[in-house]
Formats: sequence, C-alpha cells, structure tokens
Amino acid sequence: MSNENTVTAAPGGFENPAGAASSYPERTTARAVLETLRGYGIDTVFGIPGTHSLEFYRPLRELGIRPITTRHEQGASYGADGWSQVRGLPGVVITTSGPGLLNSLSGAATAYAESRPMILLSPGRPVGHDFRDIGSLHETKNPSAAVNAIVGVSRRVTSAAEAVTMIHDAMRDFAHSRPRPIHIEIPLDILEAPADVPESATAPRPLGEPAPAPEADVAAAVEALAASERPVILAGGGSLAAGEHLLELAELLEAPVITTTNGKGAIPEKHRLSLGADLRLSTAHEFLRSRDALLVIGSKVGEAELWGGDITPQGPVVRVDIMRDQMLCNLTPDVEVPGNSAAVVPQLLAGLRARADAGGPGAVAPSARTAPDLREVFDAMDEEGRTWAPELAALNETIMDVVPDDTILAGDSSQVTYMGSTTFFRAPVPHSLLYMGTYATLGYGLPAAIGAKLAAPERPVVCLVGDGALMFSIQELMTAVELGLDLPVICVDNGGYGEIRQNMVDRSIQPLGVDLVQPDWVRLAEGFGATGLPATMDTLADMVRTALETKGTSLVHLKI
Repeated sequence: MSNENTVTAAPGGFENPAGAASSYPERTTARAVLETLRGYGIDTVFGIPGTHSLEFYRPLRELGIRPITTRHEQGASYGADGWSQVRGLPGVVITTSGPGLLNSLSGAATAYAESRPMILLSPGRPVGHDFRDIGSLHETKNPSAAVNAIVGVSRRVTSAAEAVTMIHDAMRDFAHSRPRPIHIEIPLDILEAPADVPESATAPRPLGEPAPAPEADVAAAVEALAASERPVILAGGGSLAAGEHLLELAELLEAPVITTTNGKGAIPEKHRLSLGADLRLSTAHEFLRSRDALLVIGSKVGEAELWGGDITPQGPVVRVDIMRDQMLCNLTPDVEVPGNSAAVVPQLLAGLRARADAGGPGAVAPSARTAPDLREVFDAMDEEGRTWAPELAALNETIMDVVPDDTILAGDSSQVTYMGSTTFFRAPVPHSLLYMGTYATLGYGLPAAIGAKLAAPERPVVCLVGDGALMFSIQELMTAVELGLDLPVICVDNGGYGEIRQNMVDRSIQPLGVDLVQPDWVRLAEGFGATGLPATMDTLADMVRTALETKGTSLVHLKI
C-alpha cells in the first residue's frame, strides 16, 4: 500500500536517531502483527494506550479489532483471560513499555499457572539501545527477560517476519501442546518501520488435527478400563477439548466424573454421573480411593486442587495428557496415554466398543455395567461443603436459584468462590465458572467478567467476589460502565481478609492487618455510574433478580 501517515515522535519517547519526525508507511510491523492475529479470528484486544504503543493502535479500526481500555494493565490481562476462556481463542494484551508491561504480569502468570493461551505484545527500546542506562522514558533493564521468568516464551524480535512467525508458532503450540502465554517485545524502530513480510505471510496457517496416542498405549488403557468394575474419571482443563466424547466415555463405562476447577463443566454438572468440581473435599478423596481404576484426563492433579488429599485408587491409574511431564506429575500412572484428549478420548471409545463387539472376557457394553448410585456420595460431599462454610453455601445457593442456567459466573481467590461457588454452582458447560485455583489471585473476578461479557454478550454474566478481592480491581467498574455492559457484581463483605484472619487465629496470632475499613459500597457504585443495591440474606434473591433486570452495570452489596 502506498498511503503514508506522518506522525511526530512524542516528547519523552525513545530517542529518535534522526532527531526529527518520521514518516510511517501504513503497513508497519505493528500492522503485520495485528493482521496475523485478525486472521486467526481475534477481534478484541485489551490494554491501555501508551506513548510507545501507538502504532499498535493505528490499524485497529481498519482491521475490525476492538480495543478494550481497562483502568489498569492487570485488569487488561485478567480481562483477556476471561475473554479467551469464553471465546476459545488466545487473549491478546497490548501494553506500552516498562510499567505497562510489568503491570500486566499477574494476568500472564495466571494464564501460565492455569495453562491458558495468551499473547502479550509490547514495544521495546530501539535496536542497539538495549541495556543503555541513560534514563529514557519507561527505561527497564531487561523487560523480555523479566517476562520470560513468568510466561512460556518471551522474545525480543529483530524483524516483522520474526514477530509474525512467533504468532503462527504460538497458535500451533496452543492447539498441540499445553497452552502457555507468550510475550513478543518489538523494538520501537522495528515496530514503526515498514513490514518486511508480504501480506500473504500473515494469513492463518492450518493448525493440523489433534494428535492421537500410540495404538499400544490406547490398547493398554482400554484393557485396564475394561477390566475394572468401579472406574472413575478425573477430568482437568485438558479434558475440555474432548467435548461431548467425554460424556460418551463416562456413560459407556458408567464411570462417575469429578473435575478440577479448570475442568468444571466437562460434563454437565446436573448429569447423574457428575460429582462436580469438589476435588478438595475429603469425601471425594475417600470415594476416589475406593474405586478400582482411575482415568485422569488432562490434569496435573495439583495440590491446590487436592488440598493435601490422597486419591490413589485400589486399581490402576490411567493418565491421558498432551504433555508427558504432566502425566508423571503428583500421581504415578500405571498406563501412560500421551496425546490430545480431542483425539484420545474417541480412541478409547472406539477401543472399548470394539472390545464389546468382539465379546469375551472383560468385554464392555453399555448394558454390561450397572449404573452407580451416587446419591450417597453426592449428599456426603454436599454436606461436607456446607460444613466448611455454611453461610457461604447458603448465599451461593440463593444466588444460583435466581441466575439463569446459562450464566457465566466469575470469581477469584475469595472464600465465597473456592468454598462456595465451586461446590454450589452447577456448571452446564465448560468455562461457566471463571476461576484460577492454582495461581489463586485476588482482583481477577471483575475484569474476567468484563472479558467474558464481551466474548458472549448474549449470555448472562455475574461477578461474585469478596470485598477484599473487589478492592484489588474496583477501578474496572468504570470500564464496565463505559462499555455499557449489563453486568451484575455481587460483593460479599466480611470486613476484610477473612481467610487470613482465620489463619492467624488458628496459629494463635492476634489478627493484624486483615480487618479493613469499608467504603459505602452502594454510593461507591453510584459514583462510578453503576446501580448500587444493598442486600441482606433475606433480600439477596430479590436484589440479584433486580440486578439481572437492570440495564447496565450494577453492584449488589451483601454484608455477612
């Protein structure tokens, strides 16, 4: 393209070696990078424009990419994560250099810990200016190295071609490996320079089919599962790619399914074989230990999910994972089945059905197994969940009775989430509960809810968090109002950091630094332009109904 736009370097920006205004051709490296992302279907990016990131913003309108300006870069990366889970594409964060990039890293670390795809784009110091300690704007010693300590890959590229290739490679890795966030730092002079790649190079590339497992491994898994009488399935986030095939497998084996929080909704949680996402409960541990085969699909079986429990079954452990190192993590497998669950679960189904058709010892057929009666174990798990936190259980049940079945619920590392919503919110489909059980950060819920609502405006989205957590990202209430989102936010106020207060008491420490002075939450919401709704436990259901019917953003404040 021959059209040119002329801009003048902003005061305080990186040094312009020529010392004068530069003329930027329309198709810069920044544009080539965004063309590549748009080709893969990404139509939304999150971030805050900055002096050094302007060229990322120039082509957005023309490319049909919507920029979402949050009030903090941490909110941008959390919002991108929520958008990504609901849309099924990597979330994209554009930051400026220095503090903008570093502010976004909590969201990047969340994506890393929870195995979610994310792409961070940032400008860097011009080529040849690396490590120059001269006091330039946003000067950072080695930003790419700092980010590399947190994400899957962080690279300072040397050309548009390298940046574009990184995106293509990342998209393929997201599809065929454990998804981890990546960061691309583009030196400012390269970012603003003519792209050294033809437009054809930015076109999306075929990602290929999901990788199946070796036939011998599948055969070993089929034999172990067919021989079992009381199998159980543990489904993690890596199981979600299997889609409806996972439910087919569970029904064929008459195997109950319990999930991690990232796998929540892998099968509908009101299905007769679902035990929900209560892997933390001792009742669940006891049940898993009583089974004679355990099939783990796409989970590292992390301690943050188990809360220290032992789930070793009486029979073999079969593990399916896209990464072999994950199959060897925390729970030793008897049978390893490496591959993408999207391909492996159908392989297991085919193997089990073929065995049934062939007849003989150990044959599996839908009619050959007795459907387990899970009412007793489900009731026991439900009761244990109430015992942990009866008030949080009650308020979650009140809310879940009101919200529509297709609601997306966003929480964070609040007690109301991990001791309430994970148990009492029955997810109909995956990614209905936005949560991060491993990284366990505060401040995630509100921006993640914003990202989810942008990704699925037709679905109800509700943010349910504690007061301490909400204060970490309260500024994003303004983002929701500005975007005109119909978004109820429910703030459960226990006066501060309730869990840490209890931890102190348990260790005979007089509570210190955990009881927080509270704002007038209703007036605070109104000051942002949202609707404020005070609630008690007696009026909570009515207030949530009102919030769901309210046009725009609303905040329900419940003090417990």
